[in-house]
This record gives sequence, structure tokens and C-alpha cells, in this order.
Amino acid sequence: MALHRDLTDAQWSSVEGLFIAFRARKDPRGRPTRNTRMVLNGVLWVLASGAAWAALPTRYPDYRTCHRRFKVWFDSGVLQRAMHDLYGETGDAMCEAVIARMHRPQPGGQGASAGTPASGRWQNRARPMARAAD
Repeated sequence: MALHRDLTDAQWSSVEGLFIAFRARKDPRGRPTRNTRMVLNGVLWVLASGAAWAALPTRYPDYRTCHRRFKVWFDSGVLQRAMHDLYGETGDAMCEAVIARMHRPQPGGQGASAGTPASGRWQNRARPMARAAD
């Protein structure tokens, strides 16, 4: 996929059925649901550009919404299927690149625990005091 373009009506109609299960919300309270097509366009923009999620242009929904849905779609395999349906082998290659990018080893060989409270920065932090019995 050379340059990213938003999905055409024909492309969207070919993959729209994959995302129907993720649109239904049992609880009507909370924030309004964002347009799934626009969220997918935002996800595709990030994948095609290699940019950080926070650099997502304002024509797409908030980057946190796009990233949250990306994680759900990717973990369920729906995004991979949509990419294959839309772009064929190029879509498969992009998914492989995403997997490689997500599983990059951390600097210093610390793995996923680097930067966690046990790594030193928070080690000497005072613990909360226990409440006195009444």
C-alpha cells in the first residue's frame, strides 16, 4: 500500500460485515459511538504511514479511540481479515510488519518489565500508612 487513501464505498461494503459485531453496544450510556468506517480509515492511516497514534490527523476520530479499536480488532483477527480482503498479500505483509513492530525487544534487554515500578524509579517510594483502628 503506497499512499493511504480513505476506503471507497465499494471497499467499505466488502469489509463492513466484519465489524458489525463490534458496533453493538448493550449500554446506551456513555460517549457516542464513533463511525466505524472513519475509525478504520484512521487505523489504516497509522499502519500505512508508520506514524505514532498521537500524530493521527484531525479528520479522523480521536487517536485513543482508533488505537483502542485497533487493539480489539487486531487481537480478534478481524483487522487481519479485513486487510487481506482489501489489499491481498500486501495487507498480509502489513499485518506481519505490525506484529514485528509490536513485539520489538526493549532496549537493555529488560523486556516488558522495563519502566515498571519495580525497576527502581518507584522502589523507594513511601508506602501508604495503614489506617488506625477506630
